Amino acid sequence: MEGFTYTNLFETKGIEYIIVILFLLLLIPFWLLVSGKSNAVQHLQEGIRVLAAHLLRVPKGLFFSRNHTWLYLEKSGQAKIGLDDFLQNVLGEITVQPLKSAGDVVQKGEVLALIEQEGKQLHVLSPLSGEIVGVNASVVERRGALSNEAFEEGWLYALVPANWQKETSSFLLGADAVRWFSDEINRLKDFLNIKLARQAGLEPLVVFQEGGELQVDLLAELDAGIWNEFQNEFLEQTS
Repeated sequence: MEGFTYTNLFETKGIEYIIVILFLLLLIPFWLLVSGKSNAVQHLQEGIRVLAAHLLRVPKGLFFSRNHTWLYLEKSGQAKIGLDDFLQNVLGEITVQPLKSAGDVVQKGEVLALIEQEGKQLHVLSPLSGEIVGVNASVVERRGALSNEAFEEGWLYALVPANWQKETSSFLLGADAVRWFSDEINRLKDFLNIKLARQAGLEPLVVFQEGGELQVDLLAELDAGIWNEFQNEFLEQTS
C-alpha cells in the first residue's frame, strides 16, 4: 500500500518476539490456575485451630463406638445415644434430623438420624439394637445444640438395649477412647491430605505435612463429595 513500508517478520527477529509474547500469554493463565489451587490449600492451612485428642471430652462411664457415637447405660437399663466430640468438632454447626420415633425397634447398624449442613448430609448409624423409648426434641429445634451440650442435653435417643453386653464388648472407654481419638485424628489427616490434594491438583503430603494440626470445623468448608467419602471412611463401622 502506497505510503507504508512493511517489514517481513520472517526475515527479522520479530517472529521470535511474537513467539515469546504468545508463550507468556499462555503461561500467565496457567500460572494463575496453579497459583489459585495452591492458595486454596494455603487458605486451609491458615487460621488453624488445634484438634487434639487430649482436648476432646471423654467423660467417665461413657462407651464409644467406632462410628463416632457414644452410649451411656443408665440405672434404669435405658441407654442414651449421642454424637462424640470428634465428629462434632470436625463438622461445625449442624442440624440433626431423627428418623425414628418412640416405640420403633432398630437393629445395630440401622440409620437413626441425618446430620445436615447446607445441603450436605451424613447418616448416623445405630450402635445398638433395641427399642426406642425417647427422642430428644431439642436437637431438632436448635441448630448446633449438640456442639455445646454433647453429653448433657445433646443426646439423640434413649433406647432399651436388646443385647447390651454382646453389642458393646468392643466399645471403648476412658484411656482407650482417648488413644483411639488420637488415631482417628491422624487418620483424618491422611484422609484429607489425599482428598484435598486431589481436588487442588497437587501431590499428596502437601496439604497436611507431618506434625500439622487440623482446623476445627474443617469439614464445614468442604463439599458433599468429601462428606460422602467421610461417611464411608469414618461412620460406617458400628463395632
